[in-house]
Amino acid sequence: MVGTNYRTWPTWLTQVAVVVGYIALFAVIRPFSDAHWSLTAGLRLSALLLFPSRYWLALALGDALYSSPQAISCEAQYGLPWAIAYTFPLTAVAMPAVWWCKEKLSLFPSKRLVNFNTFILCAIASSACWSLFDIADLWVIPHRGYEITPLLFGSMFVGSFVAVLTITPWAIMARLGHRTGTLKAGLRAFIRGSLFFDAALVVLPALLILSWLTYRASEANKPIWALFMFAPCVWLTVRHGWRATVIAGSMTVASICLLFTWDGNLPDTEVVQVQAIIAFAITCLIAMGARITAMHELDEIEKTNARQAMQLARQSMIISEMRLKQASETLEQVCGEMQLNQNRLLNRFRLMLPVNESLDFTRRASSTQEKVYQLADAMHPIAWRRRGLIAALRETIGRALDEVGVAYQCKVMGRGLSLAGKNLHTMIYRLACESVVYIGGSLHCTSMRLLIRGGYIDGQRVVILRVEGFVEEALQGAYPLDGQKSQLASKLGASKLTLHQLRDNARLFNGELHVRATAQKIRITALLIDTEQKERERHAPSPFSLWAG
Repeated sequence: MVGTNYRTWPTWLTQVAVVVGYIALFAVIRPFSDAHWSLTAGLRLSALLLFPSRYWLALALGDALYSSPQAISCEAQYGLPWAIAYTFPLTAVAMPAVWWCKEKLSLFPSKRLVNFNTFILCAIASSACWSLFDIADLWVIPHRGYEITPLLFGSMFVGSFVAVLTITPWAIMARLGHRTGTLKAGLRAFIRGSLFFDAALVVLPALLILSWLTYRASEANKPIWALFMFAPCVWLTVRHGWRATVIAGSMTVASICLLFTWDGNLPDTEVVQVQAIIAFAITCLIAMGARITAMHELDEIEKTNARQAMQLARQSMIISEMRLKQASETLEQVCGEMQLNQNRLLNRFRLMLPVNESLDFTRRASSTQEKVYQLADAMHPIAWRRRGLIAALRETIGRALDEVGVAYQCKVMGRGLSLAGKNLHTMIYRLACESVVYIGGSLHCTSMRLLIRGGYIDGQRVVILRVEGFVEEALQGAYPLDGQKSQLASKLGASKLTLHQLRDNARLFNGELHVRATAQKIRITALLIDTEQKERERHAPSPFSLWAG
């Protein structure tokens, strides 16, 4: 029994801490709360949303303890029924509606998501419950000297609703952005972010100017100017989503509440009108901000999926190239073994065969070896493995074009090409081969020229690849040679891609491909970006940023 009581002490201490903390917050906020901006309503709903249901009894107890001294002191003036009703915690009045929204309507579908449709419904239901309870509390006062009118109920409802929409989203934002041990980093990232910059340097000065204009306006035009004060909030919401509504909306509502006062015990029609404008504007802005944030997140998800798909395609390409390289190395090794074995056999049977048959076998063996060597070179250039990409572009492509009677020139310019990633080197070679095959099959070329230029643009390593095919004037209009395209494709290991497929390959590296064709020449130009450099920068450590839920 003693051990059990010892284990329950932390739970009771936590409950007591919740009661004390709630009373302290209530005491701080209560002096700034009034009927047309009931900050205590926002505190009550924020506490119910942030704390699990096991702490709700502590919240209700704190609410009742804070109200008890005033109820006792005013019992003689307003009567015992009013004192009992005033002591009853308003937190408990809204508990059924909040529980239904959290448990049945999925107010928080996950730890990092909030359903704003349900949140607005919860705010309306809670405000309505509190307003009805306050009306009933006023009803039991004897000789109150005023009537309970719909205008009074509307003022109480709108005051609570506006306060809930301006206070509670701060608690939701803190809940969604909370990470253990990252408060300092999160605040630093928020201050450095564009949302804080826009709010401090654009929205705040604009609100000060509009507040001064509203203050100087006539009483009849003040509601119109109050509506104009939401223009900076709309601008910030469009740019940054619902979090911008929370920040700018709170500043706007605070400015309006300071400009409009409630004199007397009964609400004024003008004040209720301004309250309705505030409630309508804040509700629309929160809904619009939530929609904009959802659109931003969906767009970010689509970009992430597209980036992952592009990365997967590049990985598939490099894996295929590695397999071709392995097959080429294996064939090259097999070619060497075939040469040794055939030479041994020919030397052994040289004295047993006639001279002409021996020479015929030697020629056939050499032809077979040359075909295997060409196949290995077509899969993955041997010059590339031994002397690098530039050697493959000059020698392998040059030899293939020379065999079909086309003059060839390769020129490399700029800087940074040797530092580019392996993926980019692979794409440069394959795109050059496919471009040569496409031009050779589209034009009766007499010469081709390949130009590669490396460089840096905005800190990114880029490569420009240009392949040009020229035809002599005497051969203009002539049809391409039959079989030239297939012959080039077999010698270069190309797949005879179309222009659309060539553009898709260029876009794998965030590039573009353009084609210019005339009667004298065809020019294919491709711009490629080193994606490995961008991936390294993207995965570099970055400061913590608030989650956009």
